[in-house]
Amino acid sequence: MSAIDKSQPILIYLAGGVQGGAVVRAALRRGFKVRALVRDRKRVPALSAIGVELVEGDLRDPASLRAAGAGIAHAVMQIPIGSQDDMRIQAENAVSASIACGLKSVVLKLASASRSAPCEEPSFVANAMIEDIVRRSGLPFCIVRPTMYLDNLLKPSARKDIVEEGVFAPPMAESQRIAWTSVDDCARAAMTLLAHGIHSGDYRIAGPDSVTGKELASRMSLWLGRQITYRAQPLDEFERDVDAAMGPGTGRRVASKFRFFASNPEEANAILSRPFEAGSELKDFRPTGIEEWVRQHRKAFFEGSASSAGDHGAIPRKTA
Repeated sequence: MSAIDKSQPILIYLAGGVQGGAVVRAALRRGFKVRALVRDRKRVPALSAIGVELVEGDLRDPASLRAAGAGIAHAVMQIPIGSQDDMRIQAENAVSASIACGLKSVVLKLASASRSAPCEEPSFVANAMIEDIVRRSGLPFCIVRPTMYLDNLLKPSARKDIVEEGVFAPPMAESQRIAWTSVDDCARAAMTLLAHGIHSGDYRIAGPDSVTGKELASRMSLWLGRQITYRAQPLDEFERDVDAAMGPGTGRRVASKFRFFASNPEEANAILSRPFEAGSELKDFRPTGIEEWVRQHRKAFFEGSASSAGDHGAIPRKTA
């Protein structure tokens, strides 16, 4: 284990998205040079403005990934959520390109926390599939994965409910304790591991506190200066609303993990509720508390500068 050479850029996948953008910012704060993999450089002027090297590529185009990785030693890799066939193809392309380019290590950002034993829930199956593809490749890698993102509160529909109606209504029981994390914390954790030359291990990124829905709403109320109520949305209603917003059948797929949590409370607690525990590899990483996160994002709540987690850590919110 040794610190990596910061004179060479690191490759960041999905850099134009919310999570990839967080990794770019965390890398720059750590003093890394960044090569940002994007679909269309014209759509990410903000990255150009901060001196990031942009390369265009498509996870379905292995040649573009090999070109993006030329001269790169380390990468932060994430596969976008989609059908399992699409995710498998994209993961295999990314891994093949990494091997062809001679990468020395990869930090793999998975979309959500996962259970240790196999199960049929699609998001857990996808996590296990991607991890298996990387593991079988022989690439040195470590994994970071979140509990659940506070950034879901900033999705436009959720933000509107919170600010205008004083309600946060995800499809989770009020009694379920969650050690909420954020996209920025997961990005910081990834950069901490990379900076220390950590090439192995599976790191669950969680917040410092485990709270119920009511406790979360109370802390939000304090820093937003208005009363917020937590109201668990029934899963059948949640599915219908997602279908209405995103197309028939989408609701069932998106809701599957929340149904798993509802049906398996012990599993939900194991995955979601335990606060962050710092091992030696992340001894200098400090997760952000709920109050601090809300304080940092208060302007976004009231000025409409909303963002979205955009993955399985995300909670699409009801539209009616």
